[in-house]
Amino acid sequence: MGKTVFDGGSIDASDALFLLELKGNARYDLFHWANRIRLERLGPKVTTCSIISGRTGKCSEDCRFCAQSAHFNTDVQSSVASEADMIQAARRAIENGVDNFGIVTSGKRLTDDDIKELAPVIETIQQEGNISCCGSLGCINREQAGRLYELGIRHYNHNLETSRSYFPKIVTTHTYDDRINTVKAVKAAGMEICSGGIIGMGETLQDRVDLAVTLRELSVDCVPINFLNPIAGTPLAGAEPVSPLTALQTIAMFRFVLPDKHIKIAGGRENCLRDMQSWMFYAGASSTMMGNYLTTTGRDIQQDQQMLKDLEVL
Repeated sequence: MGKTVFDGGSIDASDALFLLELKGNARYDLFHWANRIRLERLGPKVTTCSIISGRTGKCSEDCRFCAQSAHFNTDVQSSVASEADMIQAARRAIENGVDNFGIVTSGKRLTDDDIKELAPVIETIQQEGNISCCGSLGCINREQAGRLYELGIRHYNHNLETSRSYFPKIVTTHTYDDRINTVKAVKAAGMEICSGGIIGMGETLQDRVDLAVTLRELSVDCVPINFLNPIAGTPLAGAEPVSPLTALQTIAMFRFVLPDKHIKIAGGRENCLRDMQSWMFYAGASSTMMGNYLTTTGRDIQQDQQMLKDLEVL
């Protein structure tokens, strides 16, 4: 199966499920082929990104994994980052050699007024150069996507989170189609779409496969894979963590299903992969997020930089 994808073929959902069901030493063969596919399709360089929360907390949505939801009792304090804070964060990202910088806002939907408020920040970051400015601003329509494109945003993040069938068990305040429509609006506006999900929310192996296949059907450009970091006060606070090898096996499956797309490992990797973080690239990942996340801290950025230097993938 590895050589089939390496030579330009594809696998179906049943093949992908088979990969997730591998046991023992067969998983190391899987990682070997996932790495070969990555190198063949994307080359050895690893891309990086950092984010800042432009608006935190008081979110109207009930995503069961999220500490920012107003539906749950968590320690997250609501706040809005100033223009100066966001610009300074972008400059730090540039100093750290990060490729992409993302502005993330809580809430279901971006308003036209929100875009007006963010416009000076986006324009300043674009004018300074040396980094690509990305948006993760909730559901948007085609017109809003076009406006963001005009401001200079070329990449937009909007995760599907999980499979269509499992989604209602994770979110009830909006639909799967709401998310898919945003993905389509972003692509129609000419931006690249970064869309993936979270592993470890109680979904089945089939749900993980279905997510990967849906992302392939949507022809997304980058697939962020997050691993649930259970937060006290959320409904998923007691979820069983994903083991390191299971996490790597999941990354490899995504590489087989989406051989020529960037696969970015983001939230939860520190707790999930632990001492095996560098293995994510040998399991097929081609990108990673560095620095802190939205409501949790990431690994020290110098440690990640040293890891990439040691791997000679910068």
